[in-house]
Amino acid sequence: MAYYLKRSLAAAVLVAAGISGASAQTSSAASSEKPVFEWAGDFRLRYEAYDSAQTLNNAAAFHVRDYFRARLRLWETTTLFPELTLFGRVSAEPRYWFSAANKDSEGEEWKHAILDNLYAKWTPEAGGMPLTVTVGRQDIQFGDQWVIGDGTPNDGSWTNFYDAARVSIDAKGLKTKFDVIVLNQQALFGDRIPILGSDRKLASLTDQDETGVILYASNKSVKNTQIDGYLIYKADNSIPQLTKGYNADIYTIGGRVAGTPAEHWQYTVEGAYQWGRRNDASGNFTAANNLTNLRSLSRDVSAFGFNAKLTYLFKDALNNQLSLVSEYLSGDKRSSTGKDEMFDMLWGRGPRISEVWAVAMPVEVANRSSQWNNLYRIGASWSIAPTKNTSVSATYNALFAIEDNPTRTTSALFSRDSNFRGHLLQMVVKQKFTKQLSGLILAEYCPLGDYYTHTDNMTFLRAEMLVAF
Repeated sequence: MAYYLKRSLAAAVLVAAGISGASAQTSSAASSEKPVFEWAGDFRLRYEAYDSAQTLNNAAAFHVRDYFRARLRLWETTTLFPELTLFGRVSAEPRYWFSAANKDSEGEEWKHAILDNLYAKWTPEAGGMPLTVTVGRQDIQFGDQWVIGDGTPNDGSWTNFYDAARVSIDAKGLKTKFDVIVLNQQALFGDRIPILGSDRKLASLTDQDETGVILYASNKSVKNTQIDGYLIYKADNSIPQLTKGYNADIYTIGGRVAGTPAEHWQYTVEGAYQWGRRNDASGNFTAANNLTNLRSLSRDVSAFGFNAKLTYLFKDALNNQLSLVSEYLSGDKRSSTGKDEMFDMLWGRGPRISEVWAVAMPVEVANRSSQWNNLYRIGASWSIAPTKNTSVSATYNALFAIEDNPTRTTSALFSRDSNFRGHLLQMVVKQKFTKQLSGLILAEYCPLGDYYTHTDNMTFLRAEMLVAF
């Protein structure tokens, strides 16, 4: 393991040094001001273990998975002059598997290194309205990261970048910020920027090549309230190397409202409607009850999603907070409508709801990581902060399927005669030891409901340390 971490650090230093040299050359021609170089990095070590999440059956072979994952990142910010900044970051995450999907996969897994950020940011003043133009590989997140948060879902939390051009205008007179984003994601590692230390061309960042346009506006003209609206176009293009990709043109219109209507209260409400066309060979089933006949047809999409949270802040010595949550994500009805009603999470495919459920969901959606859909959940969470550097939270959710048929599988792991998915009980403890060192423990216990054939228990455990330097 130490050998691979040394390789990660060496690659990081070499790449960042190259970025620095290129930045210095550019600055001498672009500005007489001396460029400013800032270096930083972090190292995250996680132990993770889960049971039955991928098998949905605790009697199946290899139902337990546990491993160490070690993510090393190093980045540099170069300020050529006040309006122009260059940023580059390299990241690697080798793993060591104790229990994997099969014996051959156990042991060391060198995950190579990748440039997960490489962009230029320009921030001029334009007619009194601050303008920001960011071009290149960058992280982009909005709101609660419900549909815009992670551009690379297949590598977990290792990276979440987009290859994009983003223009942001802060219209202070209107108390509104406007964003226009054009992006293009290549599914395979190394298709756009070479991989560092590996030739693994088939490792994938997402399930298909993707092109997108995001129009996003955020307004704060109403007191204690933020109102967001967005229009998103996403084009999916499957590639021969990956069998789970879509061909689709999906349009999403949605909005989010967040506010503090009274001293102790906070809320967020977000909803979106989708339309367009999707060709999905893995999931276009006929209406037959046995779901064995597949067809590769392009169908009209008509889908809806809703997400809400209401929080009461006690504002006491322990900073007690109590929240109620509810979420609805439509699933494919498999009926005579001839439409595809599965809600597409776009770039919101992460463990936002639960770590273990994020791993279980792909079993019914053609192995697409964290493709939440066909879901209704309702629950509550409670958190306290006993000290300035300590927080503890506990969450309970009841999860249901909108349709009793899973959206994208014929697997016998689903009973097809119940809508109750099961329970989610989660506890998270966070501790900040110093300015540079922090830790986390996360545990989940999830009894499965009659939506599944085997009503077993899924479990998940994470222990993490993060050091920044």
